[in-house]
Amino acid sequence: MAAVGFDLYTTLLAEAVEERKASWEGRPAALAPAGATVDLPVDAHLPDTYVPDEAAKFELYRRLARARTPGDLAAFRQDVADRFGPLPAAVVRLVEVAELRLAAEAAGITSLAREEGQLVVRFGSGLTRGEAMRLVAGAPLPGVRPGDVTFGASQVRIRVPRDTARAWALTQAIVTRVAAARSVQAPG
Repeated sequence: MAAVGFDLYTTLLAEAVEERKASWEGRPAALAPAGATVDLPVDAHLPDTYVPDEAAKFELYRRLARARTPGDLAAFRQDVADRFGPLPAAVVRLVEVAELRLAAEAAGITSLAREEGQLVVRFGSGLTRGEAMRLVAGAPLPGVRPGDVTFGASQVRIRVPRDTARAWALTQAIVTRVAAARSVQAPG
């Protein structure tokens, strides 16, 4: 799982399970459309000491990958706490990553990844470079100097702090900023 990232791992797992199930039932596989991927070096998982049963663990990962609303995530959090007890830090972060994924999808972000000390935010085809620049470069970001941000055709790269807690907070701030700016733009 570490080699491909949590989101890609859960997506591949969900697809494999669905394809196998569809094959057994003699029907075409119903695969979910691709959403945003989050591939960040954070401690987000279901520890063996918390969920010892592998089948239960895979089903929980699959359920989390299929979550599409904040309500789905709240129900997941409650169900896991009811079954296994208070959520350890790695599980709390796992749900936070899923929340970040949902917010990124809503904001038009296709992926968030850490590459060579930079947070790489990739945008969907509906967002131009100029729009991305306006969304991200508005007000200063905490701990980020202007020279720490570079823009490409459909992505922005931001040098992240070495401290993992500050890097995670910056990642959340970026997604929150883009989502807020996009919701203001949306006709309503």
